Amino acid sequence: MFSMEKDMDDFYAFHRSHELIWPLNASLFLNFKELRRLDLSWNYIGNTFVSSGLERFSELKTLENFNLGYNFIETNIFPSLSELTSLKILNLTHVNRYNMKPTHDISEFQIPENLEVLDLAGNCYYGTLQMQGSQETYKLSRLMSLNLADNYFNESLITALATFTSLKTLNLQDNSLSRSFPSQEISELTNLEMLDISYNRLDVTPSNQHTKFPHLILQFIYYYKHIKNLGRCNFSYFFTDCKSLMRLERLESVSLAVNNFNKSIISCLSFLPSLNILDLSDSSNLGSSLFPMQGMKISLPNLPYLEALVLSQNNLKGTLPMEALASFHHLKLLDLSFNNFIGRIPSTIKLLSSLQAVSFANNALNGSLYNDGFCDLKNLHELDLSDNILDGNLPQCFNGLSSLKFFDISSNQFTGIIPPSLIVNLTSLEYVDFSSNKFEGSFLFSLFSNHTKLKFFLFESGSEKIEVETEEPIGWIPMFELKFLVLSNCIKKRPKGSVVPSFLLHQHKLRVLDLSCNSLEGQFPNWLLKNNKNLEVLKLKDNSFREVIYMRYKSNILELDMSGNHITGAIPENLQSFIPDIRYLNFSSNELNGVIPTSMLDLTELLTLDLSNNKLSGEVPKGLFTNLSRAAIIKLSNNTLYGNVLSGNLSLGRLELLQLDNNCFTGNIGINTSEDSMGLSVLDISENHFTGRIPSWMSNMCSFSQNCVLVARNNRLDGPFPFGTTSFEFLDISQNSFSGPIPTFLNMIYTKHLHLGSNRFTGLVPDAFQNLSSVLTLDISQNYLSGRIPEFLGELSSLRILLLGKNNFIGSIPEKLCQLNNVSLIDLSSNFLTGLIPRCLNNITGLKQLAFAQQLVFAYSLVLFWDNYISQYHIRLTSFVDPIQSDQFETRVEIQFTTKNNHLTYKGKILDYMSGLDLSSNKLTGEIPEELGMLTHILSLNLSHNKLSGPIPVSFSNLSQIESLDVSSNSLSGKVPSELIQLTKLAVFDVSNNNLSGRLPEQKAQFGTFGKESYEGNPLLRGTPLENNCTTTPQVSKPSTKNDTEKWYDIDKFSFFGSSCSTWFVFMLGFVAILYINPYWRRRWLEFVEECMYTCYYLLYNFVRYLYKFFHE
Repeated sequence: MFSMEKDMDDFYAFHRSHELIWPLNASLFLNFKELRRLDLSWNYIGNTFVSSGLERFSELKTLENFNLGYNFIETNIFPSLSELTSLKILNLTHVNRYNMKPTHDISEFQIPENLEVLDLAGNCYYGTLQMQGSQETYKLSRLMSLNLADNYFNESLITALATFTSLKTLNLQDNSLSRSFPSQEISELTNLEMLDISYNRLDVTPSNQHTKFPHLILQFIYYYKHIKNLGRCNFSYFFTDCKSLMRLERLESVSLAVNNFNKSIISCLSFLPSLNILDLSDSSNLGSSLFPMQGMKISLPNLPYLEALVLSQNNLKGTLPMEALASFHHLKLLDLSFNNFIGRIPSTIKLLSSLQAVSFANNALNGSLYNDGFCDLKNLHELDLSDNILDGNLPQCFNGLSSLKFFDISSNQFTGIIPPSLIVNLTSLEYVDFSSNKFEGSFLFSLFSNHTKLKFFLFESGSEKIEVETEEPIGWIPMFELKFLVLSNCIKKRPKGSVVPSFLLHQHKLRVLDLSCNSLEGQFPNWLLKNNKNLEVLKLKDNSFREVIYMRYKSNILELDMSGNHITGAIPENLQSFIPDIRYLNFSSNELNGVIPTSMLDLTELLTLDLSNNKLSGEVPKGLFTNLSRAAIIKLSNNTLYGNVLSGNLSLGRLELLQLDNNCFTGNIGINTSEDSMGLSVLDISENHFTGRIPSWMSNMCSFSQNCVLVARNNRLDGPFPFGTTSFEFLDISQNSFSGPIPTFLNMIYTKHLHLGSNRFTGLVPDAFQNLSSVLTLDISQNYLSGRIPEFLGELSSLRILLLGKNNFIGSIPEKLCQLNNVSLIDLSSNFLTGLIPRCLNNITGLKQLAFAQQLVFAYSLVLFWDNYISQYHIRLTSFVDPIQSDQFETRVEIQFTTKNNHLTYKGKILDYMSGLDLSSNKLTGEIPEELGMLTHILSLNLSHNKLSGPIPVSFSNLSQIESLDVSSNSLSGKVPSELIQLTKLAVFDVSNNNLSGRLPEQKAQFGTFGKESYEGNPLLRGTPLENNCTTTPQVSKPSTKNDTEKWYDIDKFSFFGSSCSTWFVFMLGFVAILYINPYWRRRWLEFVEECMYTCYYLLYNFVRYLYKFFHE
């Protein structure tokens, strides 16, 4: 048979396409007349199984246990199953795995009366249950276990279930239940022992909707409704219903997570006489109602037999309510993680002496652990204090917690050394995480040598003062067999040429190994793969491996990260032979050369391939995108690859991120024929040589995502931008030759970065830009745009960078731009702007919040076994971070701006710190406003090449952060203010070509570094470094005594005209040669000619329009 082992690996393999559907014929089993149990789960069985005689299974009179879970049967199976009267156990879990919408009405299923266990989870069914042979729902006297999780049943189902009085376990998790807590109906199930109705919408107004929304949105909507109606609740009626729960004497476990309950639900559940386990995590109203005010004394209902209480993710505030919980004398598990508790951990926690598992993770608890009472909890097995602000040394008394298995103190601020006795005495440890603290000194890993149960150890150092010593004492042998080991950035002192810690020679059960950032050297450790047959994740990034990758042994590895080393040579040709199941492969940021081998096409299981930042050359193998049909991320950036990689008919498969930037790719971009390509969310083809037009599929990307990124900067693309439906979050098509008006059809609802600069766009700024409500950067500079700068640009409240320079804008600077309270960079240079500089233009700010940090786009988690292993612990590790990092998949904002007389490119994080105003090369008049001196955070101010007059404002001395100040080529008068010598960070200062006078400031501080070129063109200025003095003696030329008898006009006309023509010919030839050789000057000359044409055109147009109005009015 084709059945598979039920582990996470098989589950992953099961999620493949329908290519392997098995047309199993059901009639094959009819000859097994005595068959009692049939398990066909975890196969690829399709619809054929139903149509080929499943209804004839009724002939198998002894069949009692039938399992069809995890298959691909999408057709209605209920009519056939209703005939199987002998069934006692029926498992249809995820029988139609790929359906996400309501599928079949369960009312068509006539349940056999002998059924004891029914599992229909994960099938998106709806309707109500019916008993076999009846039109109404009657009591199913033998049904003891019912699992209807992850379907579309609504509240009508609860009424029907009230008659199933034999039920012991009931799972209604993740349905469409929308009503108050069904205490009356549940109280009829007197044999119930376990109840799970989590992930619903209980305690809200009933709804008949059958559409599933994301839980977080639902919680918000119904939280609002609940608060609005809270004052009208009839609590006496509510508690009358709750008293009926006293009939459930056997009910021990209740899960109500992810609903909309408030604190009254705990009072209601207190009527359950045997309640042991209560899960109220992520209840949207519980946090504000349970602990309404900080400092208020909290009282909780009496739950005398409660052993497990889970209140995580409820936005609970204040200090830890230990006094309120002290009455739960039998409490063994307490989970208050992912809340907003503050302060120290109260020492009264020792009153809960039965505690075995405690999680206070992801709060804001602070202080040290001394005198906190943990040391008195001798039965403690699991302790999770991760992601808080706890500090101080670890208490020595922790070494008395001899039963501790799970110990996580990661992401805190603990200091000092890790006490050796703490490690040596805790021999029951299985899981340890010391990552991201401020420990000091040397930590001997050999302290764990006798810990035979240790399986998980994580130490990702957050301090330069701690070192994990793995080699002392020499030759130590561990008694443990690790499955998960992270030693990142903590192994500092290694013998020269050392590869990996030697104790790993004795490890044979590793599943995950992360030794990143440790300066390890030598060859690729093949013996790790040989010794650990089940190794799935190997991370050796950011070390110092230099030699060629050479693999010797076949392995089952799924994730291999060798990025950030110094590996040379070519990519191995035979990777498929050694890592056939690889899904994440990262060789980025090395020194690999040669071509991408064609054997890479055989890695058909790949989801992520990153070969960026190497020295690879040649063409991309044909079929790379087609053969790697499952790949979601391919990154080939920053190499020297070439060829027509995107030409012809493309098939981009299921790609979500494709980065080809900074290579030498050429050719037109072809048509994408892949039906799955609408999932492409990030496409970066910038810094290449692509030509032609943008195809329409690129403007229709991201059908399923709002985070759409298209970067095509600095290519040779032309024509108009195609019409499309995509709302780009990041669109950069700058430095191309796109023409025509700026497209008005762009969907700009989610746009944060819009870069259209350095193209040939014409016309006005479109009114559609009013919809850029979320935009951070807007670059339309270096085009041929005309008209006035629109007033509505001042209403884009989120705008940080506005670049409108080198266009043909006219009119004055809109005062509405002063409303841009978050703007840090404005460039209006090289236009035809007139009028005064607005006095209110003092709104340019410095760093307020990070907006341009390298954008994280994707993070893939492939550690498939993690949930299986960690499920043995009661504490849920929702804070666990997968070894795969997402910071490699980024798209950085890039702009061009002139500062310090240099036109430079700025990108990424630096933009958070850039601040400048450039109004140069316009026709602005009037005086420089004193208010510009209030721009205390500005780094660059350029007002040059205008018609400004008046003095240089003394208030400029307040520009304490200024690095570049240019007011040259104006008509400024007066003196250069001596107060400017206070500008200690000023690197470029230019006041040349004005009408300034008087003595220059003293040559102190930065002013001692400025040469005479900063002051030239001001004949009345004096002082160092200028050469002119206060008094000068005019030089009188002496008359010539030579008798010149020749006439000035007595010249050879032929020679004169010949030499003139030759001079002009040589000049024109040199001019043409310069334009031919230098593409930049050629473009500038053509732009000048075009600008003259536009100027003449608009001059003539305005003149004719004036005459027209004059004669008609």
